[in-house]
Amino acid sequence: MRKELTELEQCVVGVVWRDGPMTAYEIALMFSTSLSSYWSGSAGAIYPLVERLRKRGLLQASKGTKGRTRRTLFTTTPRGVEALRSWISPPLPPIAGAPSFDPIRTRLFFIEVLPKSQRAAFLDEAEQVIRGQLAAVKERRLLNIGSGQFTESLGDLGATYELQARLRWLRDVRKLLA
Repeated sequence: MRKELTELEQCVVGVVWRDGPMTAYEIALMFSTSLSSYWSGSAGAIYPLVERLRKRGLLQASKGTKGRTRRTLFTTTPRGVEALRSWISPPLPPIAGAPSFDPIRTRLFFIEVLPKSQRAAFLDEAEQVIRGQLAAVKERRLLNIGSGQFTESLGDLGATYELQARLRWLRDVRKLLA
């Protein structure tokens, strides 16, 4: 089952297991507020994905109401829990340890297209953007700790270290390009 599901599908099963029962809208909202650009929280991605997971027997749907609104609530099935355990258990695929998507690193492959006078401006802007993201991650981590979201704060800690490493890397890049 592990090879059949995408990271996003597995993560949705995990979110529903941890935070459910929840609607597809609540799932989409959670992903749309992620600090990572990797996750798509668009309704066009989440709603069909949730339906696929339901058809595969990993999520189950039940009708409920909140106020006057009828809602479809999703929970994780025993099969979904087993898929989640399988996804988290070793062995991890090599892609799990791969470098994260980094648009700044991608742009650096082509930095020589810029005149030398503009390269420093690019690096200044890159550092500023990363520092802004770092501040947002640190703030979110404090909020998650304060609200008892321990596992969320662990992810935020990983993002903090990743962004701090990017800043150190950019300092080295600046020296090498000087």
